[in-house]
Amino acid sequence: MDKEIDNTQNENFYLTQTPVKKLLLRFAIPCVLAMLVSALYNIVDQIFLGNSFAGQDGIMATTVVFPFTVVALALAQLVGDGSAVLFSISLGAKDDKTTKKCVGNSLIVSLVFGIILMVIGFAAQGPILKVLGVSGYSETTQVFTNQYMTIILAGVPFYILSSSMASIIRADGSPKYSMLSTVVGAIINLILDPIFIFVCKMGVQGAAIATIIGQVVSAIMCAIYFRKMKLVKLDKPAFKPEFKTIGKTLRLGISSFITQIAIAIITIVANNVVGTIGGENATDAGAALGIVFKVFAIVIAFSLGIAVGAQPIIGYNYGAKKYDRVREAFKLVIICNIVLGIIATILFEAMPSVIVAIFGKGSDFYKDFAILSFRIYLGGICFCCLQKASCILLQSINKPYKALILSLMRDVILLVPGVCLLGILGNLHLMLWAGIIADVGAFIPTIIFVLIEMRKLKKQSNIAIVMPKYSQTDASGNLVITIGREFGSGGKYIGQELAKRLKINCYDNELISKVANDFSLDLDLLKSVDGKQKLSFWYGFASNYVFANNNQPLPISPEDSLFLKQCHTIENLYENENCIIIGRCADFILKDRPNVIKIFIYSSDLEFKIN
Repeated sequence: MDKEIDNTQNENFYLTQTPVKKLLLRFAIPCVLAMLVSALYNIVDQIFLGNSFAGQDGIMATTVVFPFTVVALALAQLVGDGSAVLFSISLGAKDDKTTKKCVGNSLIVSLVFGIILMVIGFAAQGPILKVLGVSGYSETTQVFTNQYMTIILAGVPFYILSSSMASIIRADGSPKYSMLSTVVGAIINLILDPIFIFVCKMGVQGAAIATIIGQVVSAIMCAIYFRKMKLVKLDKPAFKPEFKTIGKTLRLGISSFITQIAIAIITIVANNVVGTIGGENATDAGAALGIVFKVFAIVIAFSLGIAVGAQPIIGYNYGAKKYDRVREAFKLVIICNIVLGIIATILFEAMPSVIVAIFGKGSDFYKDFAILSFRIYLGGICFCCLQKASCILLQSINKPYKALILSLMRDVILLVPGVCLLGILGNLHLMLWAGIIADVGAFIPTIIFVLIEMRKLKKQSNIAIVMPKYSQTDASGNLVITIGREFGSGGKYIGQELAKRLKINCYDNELISKVANDFSLDLDLLKSVDGKQKLSFWYGFASNYVFANNNQPLPISPEDSLFLKQCHTIENLYENENCIIIGRCADFILKDRPNVIKIFIYSSDLEFKIN
């Protein structure tokens, strides 16, 4: 057992020692590529269908079904991202049992979610498609949508399983394998799409078949990995359902779930609004928005890929209480997302026509509306990148509810009502302004939450513990920890928390009560005398007490008498129990005793100490 633990610690040592920039490159690049490829699954179908006989009707069919596939991805990330966070934090805290449990339980829950969603999809396909907004479009679009969804449903369990497992594989220190499993599936889809669509003339059905074949291969590759994980060894107990662990996992993954569900909701709302007010241009407008949503998904794949890539780094260091490294990773992710947002803004404002042309030809209204959508609806993409990444960062440091609030803020609280009100009360063009309004509005609470957490991390990292080298030990004696501290450093709180974890007594003001009890003295009188003491007096008297030969009587005042009694009480504690003593010059009094660990706690942040 000791050997296994040591090996695990060695595997994870690099997470707390390797420069954060180097770690972020190692984890983020494969993660970005994997998420980018995942976002391209549906887009590849749209590109080929848009250039085939299916045209805008084929694009619209994939756009209508898109929210359902997003729901599947949301369930996968609910389990996968939640498990990845719990996995990383547990590794950092050396909690081997929770680490194994969260992996085993997550695999079971992912499979169950996949099967349930597939069964619901087949059983209620008609009503689901109506909710997705298909009835507002042409008969051709409705036929293509039914064909596409019928086949896609068969691959849902594999899609959820592979997507959730990919998150855990990244947290296990194998981001490249996680990327590979996704890329291989996407390449298979990319190769089979033109074969099935153009050569076999299968249209939307061929695109769907190519998609699920890629998903099955990805799921198989992920399943193979779990036979031999790097950082933990799964056993049968790990797969026994434990509702406490499942609850923690789902709570930590709720932000990722809401982020994806919100994308599904806004797509459904937009499809229905466009189908209602679009008239004869409904299919063209819906297809144009479908392109915008998919390109938006690519940018967010970059944003989330960077943040999710940092998740194992942040989670492990947060569990290991390496708060400086957590803050550094936070800053790097935010800087990367600012750069990403600026680049995306330039592309969408300067050359949207080039992007639209990739998806095939269409009517003038289709092209004009698509260009306008890029420039207006995605005008606040820089704010959106920061907001989405911040949700993942908060999730990584065990702040699921703040992450949840931010996830709800943009898409559910601001964007959905905005699209409905501006679309129904105005027109298609006015509806586009809901995007930039939501991005700017959600950015404000995002900045507030992130700054609050960064400040907390700074305060925690400014609390330092200095422990001198300690060599005097006696296996037969009691262990006493003495804690000296600066005013305002949090030393008392740390001592109390340490005592709770070690299940031993902690003495601070309690020592006065013990002196009163030991010597049958009046407690209020002792407290009044104790309150008069000065720190310099205690240290001077302590030195005299320690170095006086055989504790020979010294000239004493009432205050001196109190201190002598405290000295005797501290020595009695040393002789009779394991304990923690805060202040009271216990480090001087027990200066030459074995089994005494002396700690000094200070803070280098004056503002922190004053607060």
